[in-house]
Amino acid sequence: MAASKIKYVVISDVHFGAYNSLLTYIEEFPDPVRREDKFKVNSQKTSPALIELLACLKNIVQSVNGASNAPQFILLGDVLELALGDINEASMTFERFLEVAYKEKKPVFSDKILYIPGNHDHHLWETARERQYIDYIASLKPNQYIEDAWYTTKMVDPDFVESHLLTGILRRNAKLKKGKAVIAYPNYEIVSKKGDHSVFLSHGNYLENIYALMSTMQRILLPEIDEDKKKPKPKPNFWQRLLNLNPFQSFTVVPNSRSITVLEKENFAWIDFFWSTLGRSGKVGKGIGLLYDMLQDEKAMGKLTSNITSYIFSKIKTNMFLKSILYWPVSNTLKKIVLKVGQDERGMSDNILSEEVITNLNTYLGETIPHQWEEESKKTKRTFPKDYTFIFGHTHKPFASLSQDIGLKIQDKLIFNTGGWVVDTIEIMKSHGGSVLLIDDDANVVSFRAYMEKDTKPTFIVPDGRSNRLYETLTQKVNLTDKKFQTLTKTFEEEIRLRRQVLRVRVQE
Repeated sequence: MAASKIKYVVISDVHFGAYNSLLTYIEEFPDPVRREDKFKVNSQKTSPALIELLACLKNIVQSVNGASNAPQFILLGDVLELALGDINEASMTFERFLEVAYKEKKPVFSDKILYIPGNHDHHLWETARERQYIDYIASLKPNQYIEDAWYTTKMVDPDFVESHLLTGILRRNAKLKKGKAVIAYPNYEIVSKKGDHSVFLSHGNYLENIYALMSTMQRILLPEIDEDKKKPKPKPNFWQRLLNLNPFQSFTVVPNSRSITVLEKENFAWIDFFWSTLGRSGKVGKGIGLLYDMLQDEKAMGKLTSNITSYIFSKIKTNMFLKSILYWPVSNTLKKIVLKVGQDERGMSDNILSEEVITNLNTYLGETIPHQWEEESKKTKRTFPKDYTFIFGHTHKPFASLSQDIGLKIQDKLIFNTGGWVVDTIEIMKSHGGSVLLIDDDANVVSFRAYMEKDTKPTFIVPDGRSNRLYETLTQKVNLTDKKFQTLTKTFEEEIRLRRQVLRVRVQE
């Protein structure tokens, strides 16, 4: 088996600038005046974990590629934290990443970065596509027809959109004066040399129902919008009209569109507002961040739901005796509901995928991606690949598996998750960890699992029984017992402990 070369380095869910990010520097103040000032993000310093991770990645790339073939970074969403942090902190922490990644005289990585936004950095896509639209309008002749804005990029033959914000950050670095960051959103395809195998990449937020909420609400509240006005409606007979009077009859919800462009067009404002801008809204944003942390702590949530219940009961005009009887049952029920929702949102389960995500992943792989592929490939002779790999992030739970082994209906597809680089919970989550995915020049994929919360020892992983040329090359040429990787393990252990201290302080605020 011939040696392989690394072409792409894929990482997601770094959340640069966030207090819970392992790759963001946290400064500790031993004797603060206020308890909440004990730990602060310092975006002008570099996280020890970031330094050691990039040292190991450079070791891997140079061991495999030698002095040539600089691979390209693919940043697969939620890399800059724009939901629960400020854009300046996220931008400066991203600069620290660039300083470490590109400090060598001869660069190890390509200065062209591909960015595929997620939900926490969706605003990067909004700013890029709006700038693109401004440039498009400026290029038109007077009175020429103006097309509608574009909501997605092509997946098959990508029409990348430059992120002037990210390119500007890159070019602040003296070694990246010709650097460039382009965006593909939300899906991207990498094709093997022979064209018989593809790798599809997407951040993965549309695998959770909440991100298509606007589509769902429209189809529940106003299903007639989706009705074909030209199609004649069948006339109900007497018995059907009688049955329609039943208020308890089952309600059929029109399923959401299988078109990713339609989904994005219907939900982009919702995603951008709630997950990419609201958390930066002054004291309101700070409150959102605190609520997010409190969702995992039963005592903190008890205080929060007690406040909500007190407010509700203060608005109800009834006698105090009845209020006192109902207060605790209502408060406790509310607490249980909010805790359940919050723990689901933070992935507080050792299952790598929820039933909801499995259901939506079946739809995404079986309908959404093929639909986009077919729409974009009408003029080509290519057929949808029978053999493909799907890579996503979002869940913060890295894995490499065959599709049927994680409960999917679709068979014999390779599924990888990049995990994440944050500590979201006070309790150890065995399924949480971070992986960097390596893709070679023939679309083979290997996961470099840098750490798991239960086991910080790094390793290379592929789905069981699915070795490939890149995996063989990596296991032969990279020594994971090297001192660099041992240092990486120790650093992650220390940084994880520190983030849990930060969380404890925030929850107790």
